[in-house]
Amino acid sequence: MESRGGGEIWEWARGQALLCVGALAAASCAMTPSVDEVLDGSAAPPAVTVGAERAPSPTADPERTASSPESSDGPSAGPPTEASRPAEEASTVAERPGASAGDAPPRPTGRAELAALAEQRLQQSAVESSALLATARQGDASYGDLMAAARALILNADLRLQSTLALAPGGDPLPGPEGLIDLEDDVSDELKAEIRSLATSSADLADRALQLRPGDAAAELFSTLGTGLRLWSMPTFQALASGAATTLPGKIKQLAVAAPEFEGASPLRLKGRFQSRAPWPFKDLEGGRTTLAAAVEAAPIPLNLLFLGDAHWLCGEPEAARARWREAMEAEADAETEGAAPFIREIARLRLEGSNGAAER
Repeated sequence: MESRGGGEIWEWARGQALLCVGALAAASCAMTPSVDEVLDGSAAPPAVTVGAERAPSPTADPERTASSPESSDGPSAGPPTEASRPAEEASTVAERPGASAGDAPPRPTGRAELAALAEQRLQQSAVESSALLATARQGDASYGDLMAAARALILNADLRLQSTLALAPGGDPLPGPEGLIDLEDDVSDELKAEIRSLATSSADLADRALQLRPGDAAAELFSTLGTGLRLWSMPTFQALASGAATTLPGKIKQLAVAAPEFEGASPLRLKGRFQSRAPWPFKDLEGGRTTLAAAVEAAPIPLNLLFLGDAHWLCGEPEAARARWREAMEAEADAETEGAAPFIREIARLRLEGSNGAAER
């Protein structure tokens, strides 16, 4: 075998690493459905594995889901202006499980209803998103057109993830809260690919809106949300090798400083969740808890409370975590997070139930 000097070995290794990154990127593109395929249902959301069990997709036939039930904690965010806000949701909200006394509310009897609600809301969101996307693709699309579509795609992605996670845990006993928190990273590659497609398109639309309104807080928010979800959906090595991975933390921090309470404290929520869940060297559990407490102070909605409870648990503060999860089960959502609110409340209930099982074990 031909010997190489140190410099040659380094260049060779660097070249191999770049080839690996290129191969991963090519494979990712090949596996990523188009946004139209995602929205028309030709790429159906897959099941989530929990232990040895598999749970059906939230868009599965409700009759099948009723007998064997299955949400990124992804960031939900709202539109920048009334001009970009799509029509209000017309679906009927299923009765959400209420909290009972004690730390372990009984498992609700409405699992089938929750699955049917996920099916209904996903279908409605897909129809709305497709219509808004068609308008936004026009060369003369306005700022409002672009932002309405960007918002709809992010909310569709968030709804897919939140409903899947709310319906996934079915083991007895449930995993502890940390396992349930980690579940968002364990969804299948197919579901991640769908979310990657939606998030990428949303970020692209927001970037077009930024060309029309440079520095606009709402467009910056959706560009950052889309980029963050896209990186989350990638294999770790590919995400770290992405140029966006080096700029995302700064964009999140800047957004939280510039418009902390914008749209239900979305910038604070995004920053706090990133601090709590990002890998080293970005992880900062105590900083994440502090940031999410500020988000709850500004907007005590279920999603902010859920994430603050998670941060308390990860910081080793179980009682504070349980208190926040109980509050999340009862809190009222804002207009932007109402679509996913029943699933967020169910996630909080599962965290609470899992925390009691973890204490007993």
